[in-house]
Amino acid sequence: MLGDKQQQTIENGSTALQAGRDINITGLSVSEVRELCILFLRDNFPQLREEATRTAEEQVRAFATGLEARLANDAASIALEKFREPDVQAAINDAVQASARRGTAANPNILSTLISERVARNTNDYKDMVLSEAVHVVPKLTAQQIALLSFVHCVRSMFYQGLPHINALEQVGRVALAFSSPGFGLSESQKQHLQYAGAASVNNILGGDIFDIQREEYKYFGIADAASFKTALTTGAPSYLRLLEQFTTDNLFAISLTSVGQAIALANASNFIGKLDYTIWLK
Repeated sequence: MLGDKQQQTIENGSTALQAGRDINITGLSVSEVRELCILFLRDNFPQLREEATRTAEEQVRAFATGLEARLANDAASIALEKFREPDVQAAINDAVQASARRGTAANPNILSTLISERVARNTNDYKDMVLSEAVHVVPKLTAQQIALLSFVHCVRSMFYQGLPHINALEQVGRVALAFSSPGFGLSESQKQHLQYAGAASVNNILGGDIFDIQREEYKYFGIADAASFKTALTTGAPSYLRLLEQFTTDNLFAISLTSVGQAIALANASNFIGKLDYTIWLK
């Protein structure tokens, strides 16, 4: 990790980061981000055999390219000076190590999204802490488990005000199915692993009627009861109905997300929905 003694200000508002040798990061170009990641790799894996080194470097370069693309996409919301923070550099280092070891199985797209959010302007100390921890947890999860986190968060914690009619939930359902469906029908063992990783707690005693809860959240539609809400979804928003039915089938009342689980869920969903304001939930 780079400490204060390994950082210095240079001309034109750039920052020189030193890790064995200098790298000037001026606008975070592909080559500069890639080189920083490779240096983190070599600092942490100095004894790999040649073939393993080649594979690890290929995986880290792929991660670095994805990270640069995400940062470029989110440039308007990023505070570039945050890359000077040791905690940010440590988060990148965690992501590099995970990518070197596991490649695409480390969920590099989610890692890049979390790092980009970690250097966002709209933040608070709690959110920063949660995001850094989320970067550490993501490589411990499968893509299907991450989809499950997004599924639970979408159904339990994401609601839309001012929709003109219940039929408008059809488009919501279609998008939600895209990022949630890989998490459908996961085994009890995989759900319990979420608890081990620190992304959720699991209590199979919990239950409820998700249709009644949703009807209450969307009471401005004027629907009288859960059965009527379900009927209205059947004709007007079948994709959203599919989402809620699967929630019931999988008994996802049993899963409560931790703050880290929420951050991971949001990172995954934002790659389908668009940039989200994490501070709505992480506050």
